[in-house]
Amino acid sequence: MRLLQVGQLVTSRQGRDLGRRYVVVQFYDDSFVGVADGLVRRVSRPKRKNIRHLVIHQAVLDGGKLDDKAIRAFIERHSGEEEERKEDAAHGQG
Repeated sequence: MRLLQVGQLVTSRQGRDLGRRYVVVQFYDDSFVGVADGLVRRVSRPKRKNIRHLVIHQAVLDGGKLDDKAIRAFIERHSGEEEERKEDAAHGQG
């Protein structure tokens, strides 16, 4: 059973792209996935990442068709929510 699914939000925790958020767009094998952010890494040319080098989030992009515009909007929407949670936790509200 895979921990990931296509459309799932992930964050890079290793490499030059440390901290960058992506959406899983394909599976290469049990250890590697293709990820895209809709800006630098587009769906047409995803970045190959080792699953061990990713932080897996619960958010999943639904809708069937993954395109760059939808991925950008999804990442922006969920990045804002996480920033709010961090601020609330820092102020003792979380």
